[in-house]
Amino acid sequence: MPKLISATYHPNIEVAEFICEDGRHLLRSGGTLPWRINNPGDLTARMVDGVPAPRKAKGYVGFATTRSGRTFLIFPDEDSGREELKANLKRLHGERTISEAIPIYAPKKENDTEKYTSDLLKTSGIPAYRKIGECTNAELEKIINGISEIEGYHANAETRKEIWVVVSRINATNGSQPLPDTEIILQREGKEEKVRSDATGRFPPVIHPADNSAVHVKVADPKTKEYVTVGSIQGSAGKDFNLLAKFRKWKGVAGSEKINSSTPRQKKPMSYVVLPGDSLWKIAKLYRTSVTAIKDENRLSSDRIYPGEVLLIHGSGKVKLSDNQPTPPAATAKAPATPVTPPKRPIFPPPPAPPISSSIEPSDSERSKGGMGQVLALINPAPGRAPWMPIAIAEAKLRYGRHEEILGGEIDYHVEIGDGSKSLAKMAWCAAFANWCLLKAGYPIDNVGFRDHRATMGRAHGFYEMDEERKIRNPLFVELDRPIYGAISVATYRSGHGYHVGLAYGKASEEDLILLGGNQDDRIRFSAFNMNLTRTIKVIGKDGRNKDVVVKNPKYLRYFVPVAYHEKAKKELESPGLESMSVDALNKVIGVPPDSKKKKAKTKTD
Repeated sequence: MPKLISATYHPNIEVAEFICEDGRHLLRSGGTLPWRINNPGDLTARMVDGVPAPRKAKGYVGFATTRSGRTFLIFPDEDSGREELKANLKRLHGERTISEAIPIYAPKKENDTEKYTSDLLKTSGIPAYRKIGECTNAELEKIINGISEIEGYHANAETRKEIWVVVSRINATNGSQPLPDTEIILQREGKEEKVRSDATGRFPPVIHPADNSAVHVKVADPKTKEYVTVGSIQGSAGKDFNLLAKFRKWKGVAGSEKINSSTPRQKKPMSYVVLPGDSLWKIAKLYRTSVTAIKDENRLSSDRIYPGEVLLIHGSGKVKLSDNQPTPPAATAKAPATPVTPPKRPIFPPPPAPPISSSIEPSDSERSKGGMGQVLALINPAPGRAPWMPIAIAEAKLRYGRHEEILGGEIDYHVEIGDGSKSLAKMAWCAAFANWCLLKAGYPIDNVGFRDHRATMGRAHGFYEMDEERKIRNPLFVELDRPIYGAISVATYRSGHGYHVGLAYGKASEEDLILLGGNQDDRIRFSAFNMNLTRTIKVIGKDGRNKDVVVKNPKYLRYFVPVAYHEKAKKELESPGLESMSVDALNKVIGVPPDSKKKKAKTKTD
């Protein structure tokens, strides 16, 4: 049988797609999942931060994420799957008997453990007292045969289908990010089929007809709503096609004339803005590159990435699945004491206008029975998700934790926005930094004609009041009742005066919001701020007993967005909310050492 070098799984149609070294594709359907992916033991991949990261498992050529959300190992053939199952049993359960191992291997929450154990002892004929590691190879083969039978590897044999085909792939994209849940029509032999892209923007594989006839691709016209043909798939060689935003273009990906070309062709890199839920594995799979290539290109020391980061991507290379394993994280970066050139990731300037967005286990291979993207408008993508955030993050990484004494020699955000001040070391600059990010993203920050309009740009309080004496509200910003990603968050005294501002990034706890801001410990960094309007204190009542009393918090946060972003913000408010993150882990990326337990990060106030 020809050598199968990589594989993927399409849960929506329950098809395993293997890619052969000669460029052909093998599609397996029917039967059971263990058979489709050559995994007799139903082994899943060890996951790290939501990404498949097997350390000791061998022989696999891909991962299969099912509708249930579990990610399994895909093997090129049954023998490879059996070999890893044997290694798994010896490695993880060698000191256990079958009765001791099965409750761990096949936990009660997914299986009838007692029946599983009884059936395996019966079919294998292994004594109940025998440890798995003491079994001979012949006895291990009997255990593997029993597990395969119980897991259903041989079931539904009459429904199995294997076909060798030429396949083309279609990706829905806006040029830099995938577009999930996009609908197209495939027309072949007079019949039409509607299909949708998955969370990574990919449609199910398009099989070339055996008679070499064309498969026409149709999309809805934005004006007439009628479906029109934008391209055709035909020929003896598979290709990757990009269906661009608004579907004005239809083209093959540069360097992918043969979908499995083993010689990567160079193309101009693209900048990719990391979205919540993204992983290096997902991005590498989408753009037909490898995790290692992305890490090398962007000088990443670990697999961890954060929403809002801008990555340089060279796509169209052949994915080497062995590259998808994580590398050990580098040591914590130290903030430089002198203006040296630290190792940093390349920074790519964002476009002048807001970018388009697509948003709308303990073992190496464990056994189990078992990312959805948000819906995007099909033709008219909404404006990007907080377009000022990639700018703020890129700037934070570029400055790499420098204190304001050094930072001021490189850039003065007061001067950049023209608020009348000229010194980071002498004047609070949190508002100047936030306004600089907004300005770079194309949002207006100056209300020409208002009294003290220049000074207002340099004050945290200025995001909601232009004139404190007459209480004139700033018409450029709208207040929200709770934070969303990128919200301009003003730390406010109980008196109502804003004294600091940063950009909402995530949650450190249920009470603390993580802000990315300038002038936080005299540098650009992530810091946690309490966001509760009230707090509970204990007081002694007249009866002498302690009781809880709710009082106003002396400090709290208020949240704002630019007026032009308000409609998008309304939709953001309907989402589950901000992700929980580690302040220290975030700061490590931008060169800021962890806070001392004895010292709290200080903030110079307006």
